[in-house]
Amino acid sequence: MHSRPESAATPPPVGAWAALVSCLLAVFMQMLDTTIVNIAIPDLTTGLGAASSQQLLILSVYTLAFACTLLTATTIGSRYGRRRVFVLALLGFAAASTLCGIAQSPWQLIAFRALQGVSAALVSAQTLALIADIFPRSRHGVVFGIYGAVAGVAAMLGPVLGGVLVSLDVFGWGWRTIFLVNIPVSVVAAVMALRYMPRQRGSRDLAVDGVGVVASTVGLFMLIYPLAVGREQDWPAHLWVMIAVAVVVLAAFVVHEHRLPRRGGAPLLRVDLFSSRQFAVGAVLSLLFFSMFAAFFFTMSVATQFGLGWSALRTGLITMPFAAGAIVGSLASASAVRHLGPRTLTVGMVLLAVGLAWVAAELAPESARVDVPSLIAPLVLGGLGTGLFVAPLQATILSGSDEHTVGSASGLIPTVQQLGASLGLAVITIFFFSQVSHTAVTAVPGATAGLSRALQDTDVAPTLRPFVASNFARCARAQLESAHPERPASGCSTTAPSGGARAQVLAAATPDLRAAARQAAAWTFVGALRTSLYLSAGLATLVAACSLLLRRSTGGR
Repeated sequence: MHSRPESAATPPPVGAWAALVSCLLAVFMQMLDTTIVNIAIPDLTTGLGAASSQQLLILSVYTLAFACTLLTATTIGSRYGRRRVFVLALLGFAAASTLCGIAQSPWQLIAFRALQGVSAALVSAQTLALIADIFPRSRHGVVFGIYGAVAGVAAMLGPVLGGVLVSLDVFGWGWRTIFLVNIPVSVVAAVMALRYMPRQRGSRDLAVDGVGVVASTVGLFMLIYPLAVGREQDWPAHLWVMIAVAVVVLAAFVVHEHRLPRRGGAPLLRVDLFSSRQFAVGAVLSLLFFSMFAAFFFTMSVATQFGLGWSALRTGLITMPFAAGAIVGSLASASAVRHLGPRTLTVGMVLLAVGLAWVAAELAPESARVDVPSLIAPLVLGGLGTGLFVAPLQATILSGSDEHTVGSASGLIPTVQQLGASLGLAVITIFFFSQVSHTAVTAVPGATAGLSRALQDTDVAPTLRPFVASNFARCARAQLESAHPERPASGCSTTAPSGGARAQVLAAATPDLRAAARQAAAWTFVGALRTSLYLSAGLATLVAACSLLLRRSTGGR
């Protein structure tokens, strides 16, 4: 990747800020799209009949395509001009969002989400570099801080906006509106870019690293795809082979990129950037943080909607305290950085770790309910920490880059972030659903015992009550320990069947069966969420520890 190959003239001050607004609209839309879909997964599942592996692919294929394309997208921007690629990619994102909004099957939606991810990568790869070109280096701290704040807040507002859109059911479109809302934002950002961004010429003689393009794309795909589908397919041998091959391909890619400049080539990945301690540590922080951040909203959405039966709107609203804290943290981050420097990131992650652990401690899975008021304070605290971390992250990482490397570095940062989001979503989701199965071992007997007590006050004959309870236990275990814990197991239902003596018995017990099913689901899913939150708190603590390696000085290597 090459930095600043275009001869970009600095626009007048008003034009510069207007161009920044265009970039911020683009990043707001991209980051919103990484989390807005989480909240609509239950509606997507019902509307399209998506399996759990397809649900994960609908979520992860966006970040997967994003991550796989970013390195190539940076070179495309350098070759053909960042402004031109930025505008065309925005229009492409609008088109892909339209296709997502009219998808008729899970695989159609997965394919169109991949197109969204490719378009988003082409936009994102230009955004930071455009900002670096438009504004003088003396203002980079301010504008990158604004960029980070907008990106962080957008990701946290995604569940709220998604819940509102799904619940409003505008024109009867339901979940489809979460994609269609991107269209006007994309068009406005593109028009502003054409109006206010300076014209730029790309370096048409810049060679494209074809080997690097193929190796990075294939390697990342073969690494992340098995993680997305492995749990449902029970980890067959060919998925492990794919992961092993991915490691080899990615290692070969890094070696190729390291050697290419010596042969006069232009690498996709400038390996020398990692010789900067600030950049190397920042890349690790980004990878770890975004792996945790992407998974947090997904597990929260699944646990509250599938486990507790909440609506999309209610699930979205519970993230409001987190988003509010993030806004406050983002606004306070500039002042904090002046006093604490990179230790601001450390403080932010400590607050997030405490907030997540506090939320986990407030959850009582066996009660089959969540005391929402008790979660407000820890969610605000976690959001505050996230805002303090995300807003100054970009500027802190780029502070170790000079004018010759800032373009390449700014293109690589989103790649690392999206790779972290893809890996984190896959790995923590696997962990989450394994915890659902594990918790079912305790939850189902507990719910069955409650059912047995409730049946004593029903018309079900005493001799048949053990049959009803054992049938429930069998079905509950079969469902919650399956690859589709959100779906009833084959031959099992909590609705009243018709016909026969057995049906009459089950019909009499149906209200209590439903109550027991709700208790078992809440117990298992909330229990899995609690364990996942403790894991995320541990990752946040690790990020805080790693951030201590950041230097306070700005410049140099």
